[in-house]
This record gives sequence, structure tokens and C-alpha cells, in this order.
Amino acid sequence: MSTPQFTVTRADRQSRLRCLFRGLLVWPHSIVMSLWQIPVQIVTFFQWWIILFTGKRNEGIWRMQNNWLGYAARVWSYYGLMYDQYPNFGAQQGAEPVTYSFQYDAAARRLTNFFRYLMMIPAIVVAIFVMIGAYFAVFFAWFAILIAGSHPSGLFGFQLKVHQFMIRVSSYGMMMTDEYPKFSA
Repeated sequence: MSTPQFTVTRADRQSRLRCLFRGLLVWPHSIVMSLWQIPVQIVTFFQWWIILFTGKRNEGIWRMQNNWLGYAARVWSYYGLMYDQYPNFGAQQGAEPVTYSFQYDAAARRLTNFFRYLMMIPAIVVAIFVMIGAYFAVFFAWFAILIAGSHPSGLFGFQLKVHQFMIRVSSYGMMMTDEYPKFSA
């Protein structure tokens, strides 16, 4: 079994101006990510059936999901003020200080796949609470970057853990892995 690996390298200094307008700067990426997410959700439905009948993941569907998830991870971390470089559009990573990797594993458990969304309820409840905490962390980080010019390391570490967890929850929900999402690495 494999799980997605994601990390962001923290910069000592960040642009106050880019931080100030981050909400506006991320809009084009939010639109692309949302439009791309629609076909990803559709193929996830088909992936569920494929796994149910064959016990294996379709690699083409998995790659499409993985490309979207890698892009979404970069956009989410950019919006979360974790780095300044404007993210590249699409699956190919640009100069962002982000590392994302996920190994394809064809084998899938049919029974856990069948009950996947029921099994996700505890992870979703945890995700709701950690996302609330992450919103506060981004809010405080925004002020810290505007005032001091750097992202506080404690807030950065918490946000990174939240992003990693949300990527695991997303990959589990999209049938990309059978490994249950954990908050700790």
C-alpha cells in the first residue's frame, strides 16, 4: 500500500505584498482546480465500480486523480501562505518549493472499497476540526507575514500537517489507496 507524500520547504522571508493579495492571486487556480475536479469526481465513481468488480485500480483513472491531487496540493499550500512562488497551472510542478509523490498500487480491497464512504466518516469529522484550526492558523500567519515578513514556524508546521492529512483523506476518498488517513505522518 502506498500513501501520498507531501512537503513544503519553509522560506525564511516572504513577500508582504503577495501575502496581502493572496486571496486574489489564487482565483485563477481555484477556477482551474474546481473545473478539473468535476471529471475527477466522475471517474472516481467509475473507479469504485472497477475496484468492486476486479479488485484492482484502473491506472489511467488513478493517474488523472493523482495529477489533480498534486495540483490541488500545490494550490492549497499556496493559498495557505506556505510559499510565495506562483504555482504552475496543471499537473507539472514549476518552481514551487513543494514535493509531492504518490506511487501507484493496482491492488485494492473490495470490501473496504464497498464501505469506503461509511468508513470515511471519522476521518471527515477529524478533517473538519483540523481545517477549522488551519483557517485560524492562516489568518494569524497572514498578519504575521504582513508585520514581520515571515511565516511563524509553529503555524507553518501545523498547516503542513493539516495539508498532508487532507491529501491523505482526499486520496482515500478517491479510492487511490486503501491506507486509512492518519493525522500523523
